[in-house]
Amino acid sequence: MADSVKLRVTGPPEQVGQVLEQALQPEGFRFAWSNPQDAILEKGTFAKALLLGAFSPHFKYRLLLHPQQDGTVIVDIGLANTGLVGGAIGVARVRKGLDGVGEVLNHTFQQNGTFVGAV
Repeated sequence: MADSVKLRVTGPPEQVGQVLEQALQPEGFRFAWSNPQDAILEKGTFAKALLLGAFSPHFKYRLLLHPQQDGTVIVDIGLANTGLVGGAIGVARVRKGLDGVGEVLNHTFQQNGTFVGAV
């Protein structure tokens, strides 16, 4: 269970952002973009997690897109909350959820031929 997921992909950041949304919105994630290279991914709500603890997980991850000189983009997704509201189970779920996000993105970018590698 990692603290972050980092992938190197090809394409402009705007296109990479669209692929990210298309891959993760069906998984229940909402995107709040503060600029074209910085967003918060969220699934569930803090209020439900506070009331129901581990029975209602709240996943919140920060997303950064780092354009590189060679035309690739580093997709960096990390924890934006710890999951402590849900206790030890909540912490494990948030980290396991991040692993799941990494798997979905790995598969998606490999399918569309833009995956370069994990960082």
